Amino acid sequence: MGEKSRKARVVIGMDAQEEEVGPTSVEQATALIRRAIVTAEYRPGERLKVADAARRFGFSAMPVREALRKLEGEGLVAILPNRGAVIRPIDEKFLKDVYEVRTALETLAVQRLMPRITLAMLDELSSLQAAHAAAVERADLEEIIMANRTLHMRLFELAGNAEATRLFELGWELIYALRRRLGYRPNRLASVIEEHRLLVDALRRHDFAACAAILRMHNTAGMEDMIASLAGE
Repeated sequence: MGEKSRKARVVIGMDAQEEEVGPTSVEQATALIRRAIVTAEYRPGERLKVADAARRFGFSAMPVREALRKLEGEGLVAILPNRGAVIRPIDEKFLKDVYEVRTALETLAVQRLMPRITLAMLDELSSLQAAHAAAVERADLEEIIMANRTLHMRLFELAGNAEATRLFELGWELIYALRRRLGYRPNRLASVIEEHRLLVDALRRHDFAACAAILRMHNTAGMEDMIASLAGE
């Protein structure tokens, strides 16, 4: 293994103070802290101390600090002067804001994609839509979530706006964590399949107005499903 590869991993069994810092350690710390916030192990308004989180999750201070900066970008924590990181609430207002931004980004992506879309692109999106539907048939939540991500991310990749893709990915990590916790309410997945199909059909017709309306419907329904699930816990 090369020197670069050694630095990009967390060495199991290493003392926390000696842990090598690399992309993997930061990503792992981010995922663990995000999950703790989403599952309410950390409460809204609670101060998250770097030293405490490092001990809890088995990392040194540096990857935890980097993780908190990433989570600030996702809107899950606020880093305040003289207070450090404070947990923000995941409530109805927060989710409405997240999905409003998500809708705007996806509408931008479709608008950018429409003039350049090809039959090959349409066939690829149709195949991804079918793959998501097949995952729903198999009732594998992790596969369903990832198939959904693949379809939406490919839409952004084909549109070719790297900044919009980056911002969408920031929001995606939160949605992914929440979906793993909450799943989907009855009949929602059947609607998601139909909404995906309608979107691909509208792209095939080069009907931007229909695409924008479908995206609004799709994201509003997803938001309402998640809010209802949170309220029902």
